[in-house]
Amino acid sequence: MLVFLIGYMGSGKTSIGKKLAARLGYGFIDTDKEIEQDYGGTVREMFEKEGEAFFRQRERELLEKLGGRKGDFIVSTGGGMPCRPGNIELMNDLGLTIYLKMGPEKLASRLKGGRDKRPILKGLSDDELVGFIADNLEQREPFYGKAAMVLECDDAGDEYICNQAAQCVGWSLKQKPAESV
Repeated sequence: MLVFLIGYMGSGKTSIGKKLAARLGYGFIDTDKEIEQDYGGTVREMFEKEGEAFFRQRERELLEKLGGRKGDFIVSTGGGMPCRPGNIELMNDLGLTIYLKMGPEKLASRLKGGRDKRPILKGLSDDELVGFIADNLEQREPFYGKAAMVLECDDAGDEYICNQAAQCVGWSLKQKPAESV
C-alpha cells in the first residue's frame, strides 16, 4: 500500500512520514530526494538550470513509477506535487492520501528559521512570510482538500499527528474489500 502525505512545506511530511513508516514497518520515500538522486543534483539546482516545468514533469514521472512499486510505503511529497493537473487524482488512485493541514501562522513559525534554505521564502520578513503562506495555501487548498483524509495539525505535536495518521492507515485497510484468492 502507498500512503501519500501531502501538505504545505513545513507541515512535517518528512519527519512524520519517517516515524509513521517505522511504526508501521513500511518503507519510506521522500519524493524530492528520489528526484534529486535520479537527477544528480538538488531541487534548487534543477529549478535554476532546467526550470519548474522540468521539475514538475519529474514529479509526475515518479508518481507513475510508484504505481508499479511492490510493497508498503509512506510517501512524503513535495508541497506542490498534488497541485499539478491530475496528480492528486493519481495519488488517490494509487493509495491513501493524508493531508497534514496547518494554518499560515503555524507554518510560518515552523519555517521562519529555515527561510534561507527555501529560495521562495528567502528575504521575507515574519509578516510577509505569513502573508505569502496564506496566499499560497489559498491557491493550493482545492487540491489538498481532495485528499482521502485530512488531519488538522495546528494544535498538535508530531507524535499525535503520527498516531492519527496511523489510525487513518488502519481505517483504510479495513475499508478495502478482501482480495480473492
